[in-house]
Order: sequence, then structure tokens, then C-alpha cells
Amino acid sequence: MPIDDDEPTGPNLALLRGFSTALTLLGSVILIGCVGYLMVGWWDDKRWTWLILGVVVIAVNLALLFTRLRPTPKPRDWTVDEVREVIAPIHGEVAQIRTLRRRDRGLGLAQAVELVRAANGTEE
Repeated sequence: MPIDDDEPTGPNLALLRGFSTALTLLGSVILIGCVGYLMVGWWDDKRWTWLILGVVVIAVNLALLFTRLRPTPKPRDWTVDEVREVIAPIHGEVAQIRTLRRRDRGLGLAQAVELVRAANGTEE
């Protein structure tokens, strides 16, 4: 039986990615709460090493929450001339791609590769 292109053949990856992110965030919040609760006892018992470790764990998890919840910027529409202007002083395709992605934080890797190759005239 031939595969119909309209029917999905595998799991919805966007749904799974969202589920994975939700579980990561939930685990991070639970870990922050548990370590915070333990830190109260460590403070009373004067266990300074454990207290410092707890502060580090909470700080790392807050950074994780911040980076996961921060919205991804939308990529701008680049013209080939604009890309050439940005990458002209840079030698090496990888460095040019990296420079372009630093200039536009919302630009995906595949899009950056296509733009740089088009600007360099090495379109495959």
C-alpha cells in the first residue's frame, strides 16, 4: 500500500518538542522548590558547603528557565547584497555563517548556509 503524503507517518515532532520543554521546565521548578526547602535546614545547621551548592543549583536552574522561556526572535529577510556586505571581510564559509547568525539571532543554520552560499556564488 503506497504512503499518502497527506497522512503523517511519524509522531508530530513539534508536539514532542513542546512536551519535552514542558517537562524540562516542570522538573526545573520542582528542583528549585526542593533545594530551596533543603537550604532552610542547611542554614539552620550551618552547613555552608551544602548551602553554597544549593545556591549554585538554584542559579543554574533559574538560568535554564530564563533561556527556555525567552522568545526566539524572528529572522529578518536578507537580500544577497546585504549578506555580501556582512560577510565580505570574513574568510571561510563557517566563519561567515557564524557571523551572519550573530547578526540575526533568529536565523536558522540551514537558512544561514543557503544565504552565505548564494552570496559567495557557491550554490549547489
